[in-house]
Amino acid sequence: MKRLAPAAPIVLTVLLVTGCSGGSSAEEGWTTPEVPAELSASQALGALPFDSFAMGNSEREQLQQGTAELLNRCLSDYNLSATFSGDYIQQVSEDPKDPFIYQWGGRLGTLPLDQAKEYGYAAPPGGDWSNGAGIYLASAENLNPVMPDDPTEAAQLSAAMYGPEQGMILGEGGADEALSEDLIPTDGSGNPPPEKGCYGAVEDQVGVSFVDLRDVTSDIYGLAFSHDAVKEKARTWSACMKDAGFDYARFEEAPTANAGAITADTIAAATADVECTNASRWTDTFYFVLGDYEQQAIDKQPEKFQSALDAERERLDAVNTLLGE
Repeated sequence: MKRLAPAAPIVLTVLLVTGCSGGSSAEEGWTTPEVPAELSASQALGALPFDSFAMGNSEREQLQQGTAELLNRCLSDYNLSATFSGDYIQQVSEDPKDPFIYQWGGRLGTLPLDQAKEYGYAAPPGGDWSNGAGIYLASAENLNPVMPDDPTEAAQLSAAMYGPEQGMILGEGGADEALSEDLIPTDGSGNPPPEKGCYGAVEDQVGVSFVDLRDVTSDIYGLAFSHDAVKEKARTWSACMKDAGFDYARFEEAPTANAGAITADTIAAATADVECTNASRWTDTFYFVLGDYEQQAIDKQPEKFQSALDAERERLDAVNTLLGE
């Protein structure tokens, strides 16, 4: 995927699903789902238990855009500004000849055939999009400034964003160099940014911390991929893909390997994927198993899931209040 990459010295964790769980389901207290002989052909299109504990994409975009505006208000005190990259902020290339190409943002295994034949795995104009390929665990926490190309300017932005100690000039093949005192940004009164920079200042203003569910979500996906019925479906799908000329062992490998530019090769891979998905019906089994494990996770700690949703909503309200909306 071609997009502006954040280069901040403090980068929030981005999780990609590995499909590896840290032990057997029995050891971790999970009950292995029993898959019925007959499953709904629309299993992948239904709501999953975790969906009830997350704001919608439009609300998360509003949260990230609003937070970015608060950060820029703070940065303006130091005569700085930034463009922000976030999981729910779609950037637009300044060069129409070199556009950013985002992944289609629909649920894995539900890519329409006609879309695959035209766009491969890429998002069509105006369609759902994602910053990550395969199974990417997006989060409203992932919000970072796009750093300037100039190393000194990037260090100054880092100093203002995250605190003076983070104002490091990245060395080319050598040690990083701290900004000299005269280059550290100051406000109108000559004061440097606070210890935790504008990021810390805005967090203090908002006053509501995120409750991160990405670790447990990643674990759930790992359990689902490890389920015997899912692995059997994966073998069927993989054999079909191999017959079509593509060697992938797991469902998320195909979109991950073919993210980015729309070419004859990526279109061919996506088209074969859709056809093999329809033939194997792996989505029926996978999403049944995933939904079962998600419900188990909620039953284990319902208060954590509710607090995660409450925190997102409270943060959005706080950000809108601070913006005067």
